[in-house]
Amino acid sequence: MVMLVSVAMWGCNNNTRSDSDTDFDEIVQASDGIILLSMEDAYVLQDITEPKRNTAEWSFKVLNKGRYEVWLTSHTKDTMNLSYEKPVIVHFGDTRLEVQPVGNEIVLNDMKVVKPYFRADSRIGSILIEDTGSYNIQVISEKVVPPEVSLRSSASTIMDKLYLIPQTH
Repeated sequence: MVMLVSVAMWGCNNNTRSDSDTDFDEIVQASDGIILLSMEDAYVLQDITEPKRNTAEWSFKVLNKGRYEVWLTSHTKDTMNLSYEKPVIVHFGDTRLEVQPVGNEIVLNDMKVVKPYFRADSRIGSILIEDTGSYNIQVISEKVVPPEVSLRSSASTIMDKLYLIPQTH
């Protein structure tokens, strides 16, 4: 038991949190059914010694149950190679999605993306939300960094958003 506490304390010393990591407002599903989860709204845990364990987590409210496609938006300098070293892992309840982002859709005219970056959207998979209510979702990737760090970054790829898009029948 003592060893477990020591390991937990040591692990905490190697982590940094986003400056704005307290009292997040719950994100509510938009009227068009899309749930937009931006890195600015995430609770971010950055592991400096093992970046592959960096984590972003959101709490959100679902107004419409059903199946949702999960998409990841990245800002990248090279649309042919998003430079994710490890697959991105998404945890939603008992569902685990793990995929290497490839940039399924490249968006060239996104005015919110600053040069020299382009927007690349990658399909991660789908999740089933069986009831309305509040949920949490977690993303694990070396590309998860606090927004204030990504603004100063010269990285070739920056993780920006997670979208949950309702699938139509």
